[in-house]
Amino acid sequence: MKHGLMLFTDTFGTDAASKEVLDWSLEYVREAERGGWDEVWTTEHHFTSVVQNPSAVAMAAFLLGRTSLGVGTAVAVLPNHHPVALAEQTALLHHLSDGRFTLGVGRGQPRVDLEIFGDGLAGYTDITAKLTSLESTLRKGGFDDVRVVPEVPERPPIALSVASVSSAWLAGQVGVPVILAPFASLADKRAMLDAHAEAAAENGHRIDPAENIDSTYFAIGDTTEAAQQLLVDGVRALVLRGAPGSRPLIEQPEMTPESAGAMARQVVGHFVAGDPDECARQLAEREELLGAGRIILMPEGAGSREAVLATVRRAGPEVFSQQ
Repeated sequence: MKHGLMLFTDTFGTDAASKEVLDWSLEYVREAERGGWDEVWTTEHHFTSVVQNPSAVAMAAFLLGRTSLGVGTAVAVLPNHHPVALAEQTALLHHLSDGRFTLGVGRGQPRVDLEIFGDGLAGYTDITAKLTSLESTLRKGGFDDVRVVPEVPERPPIALSVASVSSAWLAGQVGVPVILAPFASLADKRAMLDAHAEAAAENGHRIDPAENIDSTYFAIGDTTEAAQQLLVDGVRALVLRGAPGSRPLIEQPEMTPESAGAMARQVVGHFVAGDPDECARQLAEREELLGAGRIILMPEGAGSREAVLATVRRAGPEVFSQQ
């Protein structure tokens, strides 16, 4: 299994300047390259001071020139982009990186960026046409009678982020692998993969299960209890912060400290957290159950720059080396 590091560009609720926050991410990448990680993954968020990267593809392009690791997007928000333009950018990065780039796309969150860049809630609700167009353009090397330049002799790596059986079915129907969302339980992820495989078979697609990608929040501690508490505290703080500055398109009840704490305690069991031996055991369990060939690990859920660095540095020699 390949181990990928998610870069959220999280401020952790501080008033750190954007340059400082982005420099933190570059430090995580340097530590990952030294520490035995295989990949780094970038995100896309708009109009919020909490996570400060509005272009997953642009940051991925930058990192491809700064590291020898694989680089992916998790995710480029598909409703915000023209699928043929994304295909062109993917072809370019595929060539310039000698195949180290993976385009991960998803529907994003129902926030104001979807109205500014896309079709609002309608585009968020139904991504079928855009996903189909993106996959077809990359597979055929063109759109209608227009050729993609630079040309791609075979479809570069692409995956759809899914958090439900219906989204997994869509990915299988179109013929692309999936990125399993971090908050889902292992049982729910297995159900998504089963639906994905069934849809792929029904539509004549052959997708190797190892092409699918798992994702989870991740913390290493001296004890399992300490690592789990790091994630409970970090996720609770993350949920309470929300996305200030980015207006939601669907109003939701405001989280209280009590409800955020209850939610964090409920989902921590879905994550990889523990002492090094326990983390290695959990990763092996996920690999056996899900069969995914890659996993995106999210240490920024631990709630501080120091906790992220500790987990990134310890992961290779203490956890990955056991697999």
